Amino acid sequence: AAAIYVSEIARTMGMEDQDLKSLENGIIEAVTALMGYSFEPGEKGSLEIICERIPEGLKVSLRDKGLPFGAGDTDSPAPESSIDDSREMGEPIFRLKEYLDEIRLNNLGPQGKELVLIKHLKNKSITDYYAACDLEPFEPSLPPIASSLDELKCRVRQMDPTEAAEVSKTIYKTYGYTYPRDYVYYPEKINTLNKSGQIHSAVAVSGEKDIAGYGVFQIWEENPQIVEMAQGVVKPEFRSLGCFRNITQYLLDQAKSQGKQGAFGEAVTNHTISQHTVHGFGFRDCGLRLGMIPPEILFKGMQAKIPYRVSMLVQFLYLKPAAASRRIYAPPHHENMLTALYKGLDVRPEVKRTVPAEARRVASSSAIRIKLVGAMSFARIIIDRYGKNIFGELEAKIKELCLKKIEILNLFLNLSDPLTCTYTAQFEKLGFFFAGILPGGLANGDALILQYLNNVPLDYDAIQVKSAIAKKLLAYVRGHDPNLK
Repeated sequence: AAAIYVSEIARTMGMEDQDLKSLENGIIEAVTALMGYSFEPGEKGSLEIICERIPEGLKVSLRDKGLPFGAGDTDSPAPESSIDDSREMGEPIFRLKEYLDEIRLNNLGPQGKELVLIKHLKNKSITDYYAACDLEPFEPSLPPIASSLDELKCRVRQMDPTEAAEVSKTIYKTYGYTYPRDYVYYPEKINTLNKSGQIHSAVAVSGEKDIAGYGVFQIWEENPQIVEMAQGVVKPEFRSLGCFRNITQYLLDQAKSQGKQGAFGEAVTNHTISQHTVHGFGFRDCGLRLGMIPPEILFKGMQAKIPYRVSMLVQFLYLKPAAASRRIYAPPHHENMLTALYKGLDVRPEVKRTVPAEARRVASSSAIRIKLVGAMSFARIIIDRYGKNIFGELEAKIKELCLKKIEILNLFLNLSDPLTCTYTAQFEKLGFFFAGILPGGLANGDALILQYLNNVPLDYDAIQVKSAIAKKLLAYVRGHDPNLK
């Protein structure tokens, strides 16, 4: 349990899987050795575990008030005569060097003692690049930095790898360490993802080289034909000058040139400003994902903490004309709402209501994928194949995720699969309810999104949406929420 706790802390800092496994083994060895050394058999005691982010990586302090360290408890191997002595720490400490980079033993007097373990982090975080004074939040209002609007105009282009650290700095100064996609704090990871094609980073540049803003589209494994618009950040002194609009248009043009079918984004619902902004590019509302953003996700130094989870409005734009022969298998009880959402996207799919005979044969086993976003306490469940025991398997996954205190579950179902129209009602008996659609949301079809709230308090009256279809969707989702009944 202690090893898993420390490992999860290290994971949020960006530690790689191989180092995480080594760290877990080191913690297990250390805790085992301390328990045997510090306390007599049957003696009651406590062991305190403290994790701290330091410039080198992760510092773990194991503290207790048991037997103090002796003069022979060094980081060198114990003499052969004392290796079998359970009250010596020399040999266990020597073994720890296989897993950890630094080890220190400190006697703290009346406060007991501590074993300090340090694991270095290979990827540098943005706080390793800049002094703390360079990472203060942006001030809410700043004087103009140029004498004319011409000097403030932004040129948008692809980010150069040498600019990744400045991009991370900008995001940190805006969000602190609350941004849910933690790779943005690691310049090397930003560059690696750009090189692999998983993201495309764009910067708005003012004057000679000042970075005024940043944006990115991301390509997900489960929906490679569409892109997600994300991470739009503009420095305060360049706001209201069209930088965000220019970045968005550039990214859409790049996605279109790559042959992508569409683009989607998600707008917060604690206000309608961002919803209105993307409507101007032709995005249309098609889903409402409840409680997606935890209360602690906020703009650093720029707004008061929101005391509830914020819901997100899914918005989609076709970059290519939708296929005229599009066919969906709509659950009968959601057909009218699905038709309305597609109509809002200017699409008229052929709606099928029955399962063809050849599609009624169910595979012996299901194929279920789960994508966890720990920082948001969120899980995306994707059903790639319906099996004979799909309901039992899904119910077991729900129980497992709820025990892990994952608060928001989204279920993605393929509207091109005939079985979706008959199985949806059964999934809703497990606690899922309607959230909307995402065209191209799966590799081989549009996604019907269902959602599940794990004891999440939600204030529907606090959800603000602007468009007529979004208001209709909000009322529909609220009417189907089993937690209100």
